Amino acid sequence: MLTHCRPLLGTFVEISVPPDATAALEAGFAAIARVQACMSFHEETSDLARLRRAPPDTAVEVAPETAEVLRIALDLHGRSGGLFDVTVGRELMRDGFLPCPPGSRLRRYSGDSRDIEILGERLVRCRRPVLIDLGGIAKGYAVDQAIGALRDAGAEQGLVNAGGDLRMFGPFTWDIAFRDADESVREIVAFADCAIASSANLLNRRRRLGRLRTPHIGIGRKPVAHPGRVTVVADRCVIADAMTKIAMAAPDLAERLLTNHDGYLMFEAPRRTAA
Repeated sequence: MLTHCRPLLGTFVEISVPPDATAALEAGFAAIARVQACMSFHEETSDLARLRRAPPDTAVEVAPETAEVLRIALDLHGRSGGLFDVTVGRELMRDGFLPCPPGSRLRRYSGDSRDIEILGERLVRCRRPVLIDLGGIAKGYAVDQAIGALRDAGAEQGLVNAGGDLRMFGPFTWDIAFRDADESVREIVAFADCAIASSANLLNRRRRLGRLRTPHIGIGRKPVAHPGRVTVVADRCVIADAMTKIAMAAPDLAERLLTNHDGYLMFEAPRRTAA
């Protein structure tokens, strides 16, 4: 396999294909760059930036890809009883996990996913102001888009890895090393033709006003402090990434939801202590 790497999606993206399919690499990276342009929380020209600037009840034209990811997010919001919510940008900004865009006042953003309406293929309306952060789910979607682009360009097998959100296709078997919550690699497992995503926050926590804060938000918009790594294997990377957020707070619920996606959970192995 031949691997190329580029900085995209706030991380490093690696695409691996056979030497006879190198012409497909550009198509894969272009698909990821398009998702970044549409769904970046940080870029003021992105669809998310225009949605947060729009007055309430205003229909905003977005890319079809953005509308598709929002549909997936709203479906997961409903199926998870509100646990999966992409409007937690307010909490993530408040706690310092996301930067504050110019002119943003946190008190203004009082809505949640129930306030988002998808109107057709390209229009989105928010009944109340919301701070949408597609974050990992957009990264997973970008990986899926890149896989589709590689196949369309003639690649018969390959792998896309966007900072740990990865998906592979074809008959080739890949040895995947899992980085645990403390950044140590203790487990390597062989996989083929699936998507994988992992989450952890042991080393990404802080205190604000005397309370523990994490980048994972659960029911009641309360931070989730999980002791180890959670890994999801699924049919699509967008689902694998989203399900890691649910599994951090409610693993049994994630297991049930994954039955529709040929998926399952893997947890960091417990530590053994010396006698």
